[in-house]
Amino acid sequence: MTDFPKRFVYVDDDSDLRRVVRMVIEKIHPDIMLVTCGTGEELIRRLRELQPDLILLDLRMPDMNGPDVLHELRAREDGASIPVILVTSMTKLTMLDDYKELGVIGVIHKPFEVMNLNEMIAELWKKFIESKLGPIPD
Repeated sequence: MTDFPKRFVYVDDDSDLRRVVRMVIEKIHPDIMLVTCGTGEELIRRLRELQPDLILLDLRMPDMNGPDVLHELRAREDGASIPVILVTSMTKLTMLDDYKELGVIGVIHKPFEVMNLNEMIAELWKKFIESKLGPIPD
């Protein structure tokens, strides 16, 4: 198993942040498939086509917010088991336990240092994989 998801989607309404995240991740991991979506609706519409291993999901977006996207994902056969990392500026997530029940494997707080994003994702991904398969040899 890899230390980084091979196919993942970053959903955020901030187009500048999506562009920067794409540049940083693709520079470090040129072999992965990273798709960005500007809305939760776009993710849901393209989910079958994308088949991501992981979704990075902004919690606060207009129209369809992160919790709405999570509920829609879990109601779909092709989205029910995809792990999600929330990306949020909220410092207190009192509902984190509820989100964990919906498949959230961690939270990345905004503003984050973009150059550290790779490590944050890799750490949360490794913990998720280990929770499923047991310890991963270094």
